[in-house]
Amino acid sequence: MLHIKPENTATDCILDIFVNKAKQPFAMPALRLSSDRGAGYRQGFLTAAMIVFMLLGANNAAQAQTTQTPQQQEQAEQDNGQEGQPASGAGLAAKTGIAERSSAGESVSDIWAKSGFTGFIDVRQRLPEPKPELLDKGLRILTSDNFAPFNSRDEKGTPRGYHIEMAKLMCEELNIACTMKVVPFASIPDLLAEGEADIALAGLANQKALRDHIGFSMAYFQMPARFARHKKKFLRISPQALEDQPIAVIGRSAHEAYLKTYFPKVRRIPVADLDDAHKLLQEQKVVGLFADAVQISPFASGSNSDIVFAGQPYYDSHFFGSGMAVAYQKKQDGLGDLLNYGLLRLAQKGRLAELYARHFAIDIYTRY
Repeated sequence: MLHIKPENTATDCILDIFVNKAKQPFAMPALRLSSDRGAGYRQGFLTAAMIVFMLLGANNAAQAQTTQTPQQQEQAEQDNGQEGQPASGAGLAAKTGIAERSSAGESVSDIWAKSGFTGFIDVRQRLPEPKPELLDKGLRILTSDNFAPFNSRDEKGTPRGYHIEMAKLMCEELNIACTMKVVPFASIPDLLAEGEADIALAGLANQKALRDHIGFSMAYFQMPARFARHKKKFLRISPQALEDQPIAVIGRSAHEAYLKTYFPKVRRIPVADLDDAHKLLQEQKVVGLFADAVQISPFASGSNSDIVFAGQPYYDSHFFGSGMAVAYQKKQDGLGDLLNYGLLRLAQKGRLAELYARHFAIDIYTRY
């Protein structure tokens, strides 16, 4: 059962998730997160490219573990041929047979589990099951509401997004009672450190300054950097090919620092935000832009989009961080192991891949 209790302020909202020990499915109509793996998920996955672009990136988990320099990526690109346009959703659906297999009675989660895409979690590892006494305590979860598509609110003020659904999946998989509270993002580190909550699903960065009081699970989501180009203008990506070419990048950002390091001869055009970068690209004052792939995604998706990803993603923990992880308070022993076990089970069952496909119309990890 799920119900939402609005508190006195607009930033406080409680989601109570109750799980009985018989592991009955959740009934979550308010957030449209029914755990029925048939009708609810199948309908969405049969209709759009959301369900198929993931399969292009089946080997990205291994790639993300090793940072490649642009020179190494250029050699790999030469070995594999020039970049091309991403395949259409319809073409990929026919190739992978997801629609046929789903309509034949196989659940979408089972299909994703067999697809080869496991995100950034090694599904071959084995972890001990959580201690029963830890499960009995339940989980107090924090999130924020200003980080779409991960956590935001709909027009009625109801929490929604990738992290909201992930919390539901985690609690279901662990068969644990959970309460989620929406709070200002800046307050999350202190609330965790003081033991006012157990975990946070809000994109809190894994920083050295926080690790004395806050732990982090294994990474479940990477946020690589990417180049994007106008869809009518081909752009080859390499330090040599981009020499003296104008590339828009947010000024004084980690992405500009990365360009200075690995693309030193690129003519960097600093901008205030991606809206300005997009405008310059539309006006053909730059040949491309370089930014966070998640932030580029809304500009590159949709039938009227005029930009596409170019080349392949760039992973570098020094510049772009080590990926999203679940933050947790360290006062409770075994909490990190509990989270890692839950994430591993979700990855093994294809639920994380399924969740990613539901929230990203184009695959940010595929080499185009």
